[in-house]
Formats: sequence, structure tokens, C-alpha cells
Amino acid sequence: MELNEQQSRAVVFDGPQKNILVTAGAGCGKTRTIIGRVAHLVKRGTDPSRVLIMTFTNRAARELKQRLKSEVGETALTMQAGTFHAFCLKAMTQMPKSFEVSGLCIIDSEDQQSLMALIRKEYAKNHKIPAKELAKPEQLLAYYSYSRNTCQSPQDYLIAQTDMQPDQIAVCMELFNTYQKSKEDRGFIDYDDLLERFSAMLARKPALKHALCTLFDEVLVDEMQDTNPIQFSILKHFCEEGVRLFCVGDPAQSIYRFRGAQFKHVYEFDALFGNTIVLPLSINYRSYQEILDFSNWLLGRSTYRYAHDLIAARGSCGALVRVEDFEHQADEADWIADYICACSERKIALTDIMVLYRTAYEARSLEAELIRREIPYRFIGGTVLTKSAHVRDVLSLLRLVRNEKDDLAWMRYLQLWPRIGEKSAQRVIDSLNDSAPDIEASAVLDTLGGLLGFDHPAVTTYRLVRDRFMNPTECLQAATDQLRPVLCERYDNWTQRTKDFGLLVRVAQNYHSTTDFIDDFTLEPLHDTQISNEHNDEAITLITVHSAKGTEAGICIVAGATQINYPHFRSLGELEAEEEERRVLYVALTRAKNELIVTRSSFQRNAFWVESSPAKGEPYFLQDLPKDLITHTLHGWRPKSPLGLASLGDDF
Repeated sequence: MELNEQQSRAVVFDGPQKNILVTAGAGCGKTRTIIGRVAHLVKRGTDPSRVLIMTFTNRAARELKQRLKSEVGETALTMQAGTFHAFCLKAMTQMPKSFEVSGLCIIDSEDQQSLMALIRKEYAKNHKIPAKELAKPEQLLAYYSYSRNTCQSPQDYLIAQTDMQPDQIAVCMELFNTYQKSKEDRGFIDYDDLLERFSAMLARKPALKHALCTLFDEVLVDEMQDTNPIQFSILKHFCEEGVRLFCVGDPAQSIYRFRGAQFKHVYEFDALFGNTIVLPLSINYRSYQEILDFSNWLLGRSTYRYAHDLIAARGSCGALVRVEDFEHQADEADWIADYICACSERKIALTDIMVLYRTAYEARSLEAELIRREIPYRFIGGTVLTKSAHVRDVLSLLRLVRNEKDDLAWMRYLQLWPRIGEKSAQRVIDSLNDSAPDIEASAVLDTLGGLLGFDHPAVTTYRLVRDRFMNPTECLQAATDQLRPVLCERYDNWTQRTKDFGLLVRVAQNYHSTTDFIDDFTLEPLHDTQISNEHNDEAITLITVHSAKGTEAGICIVAGATQINYPHFRSLGELEAEEEERRVLYVALTRAKNELIVTRSSFQRNAFWVESSPAKGEPYFLQDLPKDLITHTLHGWRPKSPLGLASLGDDF
């Protein structure tokens, strides 16, 4: 593996400082540096099983381990790599008594909303008030989750960050407490429970903390800038037990504040962990210098001090960043489609073109144009496969086979069948709960058959899938085969939906355990395009910027780069929120390898021009574009407003 001087220093560092922070700019080879570090540790004699790698996604972890395999051989497969959530789940699964859990059953965001909705409805009924007077389930969960991930008490968070009155906060606290107890009664664990319980138990049980943390010699953390305070508390446990931290991150790419990520933690690394050294990576291997100059200019206008100006290892190409301005969004979409066709005529592969949007909504005009012209595309950042209704129906069957107390799964599964409504389903669930405190699979089948009839398809399907549960592929095949007849009557567009069942079975072939299959899909839902890409190569990629982290393309078009999107209009008035929007745009710009095009239109669903930002007085990140860094084209009209190009003069 070839490494530059900056990367080599980080890879082999073994100085007196215990903890290492590598600040790696976009395209500067942070993954290569992590792989090099692990390979160095192994070749120096470290047992691979004593290396722990924390990544932002489990998919990134799998790809990293495959690349490590080419460096150190099969021994790479003994390393533990995955997300914080996946690691905590594995630890609790292997040591349930130590973490005081049993029968772990992970629930996703939709299950959380269903449970919170039930609790909210019951509260309103008991207190004889309209449910609409209470905060909505998704809002309640957002408050609760954010407070937990940022290590605040929910009450303190509500007092400080909302305009709720004391009586409203008291109601929220009661709902939070009931929600937590309801999960425990059902054997449910949500995403936040995994991190919170893990960290709390290690803090409460020093012996457990020592035993678990000292299983590792070094913990490597990817995307450090996206970690939140509860994840930092987990890293702190390792640090306190003398385990070395090797963290790689880029504060300029911190764009997950809404999940509790605090990018300033990168700057406070030494204060948080102590005995540290910071090693920068600033040589970019992805883009030409013209693209980096424009990206560096964007960061340079910030009042925040970002650590590096990126330097292109590839040098310059002689082509500046293009800015294309249009009067209407339809004109913008039409031009982008024309440009894609022109690229195709130049024998540029469609897979080498990426169009980035701030939100999925903004992409609709271009999607319509691509469909009209029959230009193949895939959209990433849209439909999540495991959130599609027909796929969740299948997963509900798998979940209730695994955990007979999962009444949310029972409610969904039973109502799939004709003549079983909510009330009938609830009666079945009540009977199942009454049959035994710790109901067993055989008792479930007896109770279910007694209520519905042993030949009822709901009963025969449950029995068949239960018998095949130990084999993931056979289990998924049986579940999809049995549910297909009833689901095809339930949903439209069935030809497309049934293809998803084939994808599920194919993915299941990669698993040794159906439980692992369920947990992985719950912890990290896959987009349908992520699964089917390998069979749909000849297509351009439409992608939201938040989904684009870690991606790149030869030609990138940052579309809809209007004032309402950069900064997003909902961020106006709050300095930190606006500054994160600058980083969102920076992430979009730095995906481009060879050519970067920025497109904008004046008339969209919201007013384009805003006089100024309440927080900073800067109306628009792409205001006063430097003419030495771009080539600019106005298409078909002259703007009434300066369009952010005042410094260009009147030459157009």
C-alpha cells in the first residue's frame, strides 16, 4: 500500500501520546489511512481480534474488512468492525446478564412511533382530553431521542430548547416514562437504548468495564465528526482503561447535527481524552485543483476556522467549475437532461454522472424529465426498502416468530388476513398474553389455532416460517411465498413490489442467522437502490447530499443550489445551523472527481431571494462568486437581482 508522508506518519505513529486524531479532508484517503494503521498493527504483532473499528455504517465496515483482507489476509475477518449500535448490540447479546437484558428485540423508528401512538392514545383516553392536544408521536420521539443522544435529561432539554409550558413538559415526561416501561415489558430495545444502556452499565460496573474494554488494544473510529455525546462517552470508557484511540474525521464534513453530532468535539479532542496528538491529511486524491479551489473558497468565507486547504495530488485540469443559471426549475431540469445526453454521446458512462440535491423533493422536476426521455437513473435517499409496507409485513412475521411477545408485529401480521381487523387482532393478542407469562412457541401455535382454526392461513404460515427460522434463506423464501397471495390483493403496483421479495431472499443468503438478518435490517435499513445497484449499472445517480457521504463521481452536478437550499431556509436565524448548511454544500462540491457543475433557478416552490440571513447577515453561500474560480452562463434571461454574481461585472 502506497502512502504519502502525512498518511505514513499517522499509520506508524507510536509516540508518547496515547490518543491520535487524524483530521482528514475530503478525498484525502482516510479509509486508506485506517487500513494502513490496522495493517501496521497486525504486522507489528497485534492480535487482529484485539482491534476494534467503529464506522458510520455497517456497510462501510464490511467494505473496510474486505480491503483489509487484501492487505493482511484472512486474519482480517477476525477483527470486529461495525457501528456503535452494532457493537453495543453484540456485547449485550453475548453478555445479557451483565447488561441486565434478556430476549433482545430491536425496534425501528416506525415501531417506535406505533408504540408511542398507543401510549399517547391511552393517556388521552384516561385523562379525557383530545389526543390532538398532545405532541405528535414523531415529535415526542425526536425530543426524547435527541436528549438521550446528547446526554441531557429530557426535562432539562425540553425546558431549554422548546417553548413548552411546565404542565406540557410534565405530560411529556409521563409519556416518556410510560414509553420506556412499555418497551421493557415487551422486551423491546430501540436504537438509543443500545448506546445508553451500554454506557450506563459500564459506568455502573467497573469490573464489566475493565473486562470488556481491555479486550482491545486499539479502537479506530471513522467519521469522528459525526459522533454524538453518548458515543463519546463510550469512547471515554475505552480511554480510561488505557486503550489507544485512533480517530479519523473532518469537521468540515460534519452534517448530522440533527442526530446530536457535535462537530466541535473534534476541536476539543485533547480536552475530552487527554494525552493526544493531531495529525492532518490535506492532500486530496479525488478532485482536480479547480474543484478544490472552489470548495476551499466556500470554507474560507466562514467565521469558523477549518483546519486545511485541500491540495490536489492530480494537479489542475484547466477547466473551471461551471455555474449555470436558469429562470425556471423546469429549464434547469431540461438542461441537465440535455447535458446527460451529450455526455452519453461522448461515450461517458452514465454511472460516472451524479446529480446531488439538498432534499428528495427538489429532485422531482429532474426525475420527471428523465422518465420522459427514458434516461435510466437510480435515486439514493428516497424509498427505504425495509420501510416499504409489503417488506415490513414480511419482517413482522419474522419478528413475531423470534419474539412471541412482540404485539406490534402481531397486530400488523394478523391484520393482513381477510376478516381480521384491529379489534379481532387485539383479542388474539390478549389471548396470547393471557395464555402464559413467558409464552412458548408451541403454546402460541395452540392458542392461535384454537382461536382462528388450525387450517387458517395465518396459522399455517406462522408454523411454516417458525419451522424454517434457523435457516435465513429458507425462512425468507417461505415467508415471501406464503404472504405473496394475500399481499398481491392488498397492494397496487405488485409487479414491482414482488421483485423486492427476491432481493430480500438474495440478501438473506449472506447471513447465518435470521436474528442477525432482522437486527441488521432494523439497525441500518437499506435503500432499494443500494441492493439492486449491481443489477442496474447503466444509470445515472440522483442522490441527496446527506446520502452522498463517502461517494464520488467523475461528473457531479450540484442542482437546485439556490438561496433557499444553501443555507436551507429552515436553518435561518441560528448560527450553528446555518454553518452546518455550509458544510452540507461543501460535502456536495467535494464529491466531484473531474468536473463540477452548479445549477440554479430563480423561480421554485419558495421565493429565491432573501435579503439577508438573520444570524450572520450573509444572504447566500454562493453570493459574490469569484470570477477567477468559475465559468458562468445565464440561460435565456437577465435577472432583476444580482443572482449572487455582483463581482462578475456586466460582461454577460
